[in-house]
Amino acid sequence: MPGSARHGLLVAEPWAMQHWAPFDEDELARELRLAPGQLEAFLYNDHHTIAQLARDRGVGVETLVRRLTAWAADAPRARRIEMERRTRLMLVSGHLAQHVLFHVFHGAGVESIVIRTSGVRRGHYDALRTRGWSAHRIVTRVRADPAAVLAAVGLRIEENRVAGVATLSTPATQAARLAERQSRLLPCWFSRPRQVLDDAAPYGRMYLRHRPGHTSTDVPVTRARQAAEDRRIARGLRGRPASCWSLPARFRGDPGAPLSRRTLRRLGGVPTGFHGRTNDGGAHHHHDM
Repeated sequence: MPGSARHGLLVAEPWAMQHWAPFDEDELARELRLAPGQLEAFLYNDHHTIAQLARDRGVGVETLVRRLTAWAADAPRARRIEMERRTRLMLVSGHLAQHVLFHVFHGAGVESIVIRTSGVRRGHYDALRTRGWSAHRIVTRVRADPAAVLAAVGLRIEENRVAGVATLSTPATQAARLAERQSRLLPCWFSRPRQVLDDAAPYGRMYLRHRPGHTSTDVPVTRARQAAEDRRIARGLRGRPASCWSLPARFRGDPGAPLSRRTLRRLGGVPTGFHGRTNDGGAHHHHDM
């Protein structure tokens, strides 16, 4: 993104909001020699980029792109090229990668399904959520059946899995992993306040303590600044109150040196003068949209 753009903007493309990762995350972890859970730990500081970790581990970005998109080898050429483009974008944007892989309800339309299935008015629902009510409490308040609401959300999760595989937008293994992750976290999401109000939520308010108006130019470009930010994030993880939300592990390796914005744009195939469409996701309330 241009230096004046707010850090955390997403490309305005449906695959990003549907969480159709263009590669299998376990394959990425194998390529970069990451232990289970360490990919999310690395990306919890969304100023980290997979590209910087790949460089630190001696894996070229283009080599990594080819290996990660090998699952689409038999797809039409245009689809293979598109999967490679999306992969590059995820490798050079820490926030995009974090969003697609781990903000599993943001953009998934879960709240719309809750509203439609329960029959609550959108304005009333939003007002109560803003006051800190959980979706379960609201559904119970309007005398709808929580089990029926959760079943409807479960159907949406399955439809998204099938559509991602059918359109060759994500490997079947990754689609199944996303559906499992969403299904496992759904009861917690259903019983908690919106994450922007929930201090226990891993991707809730101020999880990185980014200052208001934080832009691309504020991303650390030196090892020292990055290390200081990593220490602050680790302290924040330790200070989270207990809840049904599971917290990411702490990253145990060397994240590598940050890459300059110019290098990231070159590796991602993003033209220097790019000012394409972005998606702010409203207030970007993770796991809520």
